[in-house]
Amino acid sequence: MHVIHCGDTAVGRDRIRYFLYLYGRWRWRPTKAMKAHGFGLVTMGRGGPGTDSDGNPKPRVEDQQRAIELNRAWDQVRSGHASAPARTTTVRYPEGSVGHAYQRAMELRKAERLAKGVVWTSRQEKRDSWPRAWKWLGPRFGDCDPKTIQPEHFLRIDPVTGNATGLVPEIESKVSITERHMVIKVWRALWNRMQAMHGYCDGLTDPGKAFANSAPDPRQQIWLRREVLTLVQVAWRHKFHGLAACMATAWDSMLSPIDAQTLTAGQADRDGVGLFFRLDRAKTGRAAAATLSQWSTAILIAYLDHMGVDLLDTTPLFWTRGGRPVSRKGKTGQWGGDHGGGRHVVPRPYTKDRLEKDFAKVRALAFGKAERRQLGDMRRSGAVEGDAGGASVTDQSNKMANTVSASNRLRKTYNPVNVASVRRFDEARAIGAERLEQRATESVMTTPLMTLLELQRKRRDGAK
Repeated sequence: MHVIHCGDTAVGRDRIRYFLYLYGRWRWRPTKAMKAHGFGLVTMGRGGPGTDSDGNPKPRVEDQQRAIELNRAWDQVRSGHASAPARTTTVRYPEGSVGHAYQRAMELRKAERLAKGVVWTSRQEKRDSWPRAWKWLGPRFGDCDPKTIQPEHFLRIDPVTGNATGLVPEIESKVSITERHMVIKVWRALWNRMQAMHGYCDGLTDPGKAFANSAPDPRQQIWLRREVLTLVQVAWRHKFHGLAACMATAWDSMLSPIDAQTLTAGQADRDGVGLFFRLDRAKTGRAAAATLSQWSTAILIAYLDHMGVDLLDTTPLFWTRGGRPVSRKGKTGQWGGDHGGGRHVVPRPYTKDRLEKDFAKVRALAFGKAERRQLGDMRRSGAVEGDAGGASVTDQSNKMANTVSASNRLRKTYNPVNVASVRRFDEARAIGAERLEQRATESVMTTPLMTLLELQRKRRDGAK
C-alpha cells in the first residue's frame, strides 16, 4: 500500500495520493471524509508490464492521470471552489463482468419489489444483505469475468504457510462465521441471477458451490420469565424507564430488538383481548401483530405517564433516560433547559447501539458482568415457552412473523432441544381435550393505553 504524499504533479515519479495496488488492480481509494462528499472507490487496470519499487505491476499512464484528476476534483471540493460534491460512487464495471451483473441484479430486485407494490423503508434497505456482501465480493470479483473465477479464489491452501487462505478464511478471521455464511449465500444467489441473465456464465457451475457453506451454530441462550421481570425492575429502579418498557414490550410481543425499538404510538391497536401493535418487520417485511399482556401494557402506561408528553402518531415510543451530553456554548443560552452554565442531558429516541449499551448496563446490575445473554435472546425464549406449552408451529410462525415452519434452521434456532418439549406432547393431548370442553371467557381487560393515546390526541386537536 502506498504512503500518501501531497504532490501529484509528476506522473510516474511521485506517489499519487489515494492511488494503490489492491486485490490485483490499481485503485483510487478515498478516505472516510471524502466518501461523505460523494467520492467512492474507483477500480482501474491491472498494470504492467514491469514492476514498481514495491514490486507491484507498474500502473498505466492513463490510470495515473485518472487518479490525479480525481485528486484535483477532491481538492476543489475541499477548498470550497466546487459548489456541488463530485460523484464517483457509481463504479463503471466492464460489460460481462461480475460487477456489471451485480448492478443489473440489484435493479431487477428493486423492480420485482415495485411490481408487487412493495417499497422498502430506509430501515429495510439498511438491512439488505446484498450491499453488505458486495463490500467483500466487489473488490475481489467486481471487474472480473465470471468465467475466470475458480473455487480457489474462495478457499485454497497457501503453499508457503500451509494454512487455508482465500476469501472464506479472510471473512471468518476478520469478522465472523456468520458474516462468511451471509456473503457466500449472496454470491450463490448472484451466480443464479447471472445464469438467468445470460452472457455471463452460461452453462458453468458456480465455483462457490465447490465447498460447503455451513451455517454457524445458532444461539441457544434463553431468558426465564422471572429473569426478565428482574431486568425490568432493575431498569425502572435505575431510571431506565424507556428501556424497561421496551424490554417488557419485546418480551410479550416477541419482536426483535430493532422492531421493538422503533414502535410508534400510531401503530397501537386493540382487539377483544387487549393491546397490540401493527407493523411490518424490518427484516422480512411480513405483517406482524405484536400483542401485549396486561403486565407489559401496565408498564407501558406507567412509562408514558412518566414521560408526561403528548405523542404524535409517528413519534417513537421508547426514549433514553439521557442521550448525548449537550454543552451550552458562549452566552447565547441556546439550550433553554441548561441553567447551570454547564451541561445537561437530552433524552433521545433509542437507537440500536444505545439500546444495546443501556441493556448491557442493566444486565450487569441485575446479574453481574459475567452475564452475556442478549436482548435478542428474549425472542427465542418466547418461542421456547410456546413450544413447551403446546403451541403449533403455525401459531409460532404467525406470532414471530416469519416462516419458521418452512425452515429447519429457524426451527433449530428458535426451538433448541429441551426436556419440556419432549414431555409436552404427552401433556398436550390432555390439555387439548379440556380446552375443547371450555368456553372462551370474556376478557375484563381494559384499554388504558388506547384511552391515554385518544386523550392525548383530543388535547392536541383542541390546542390547534
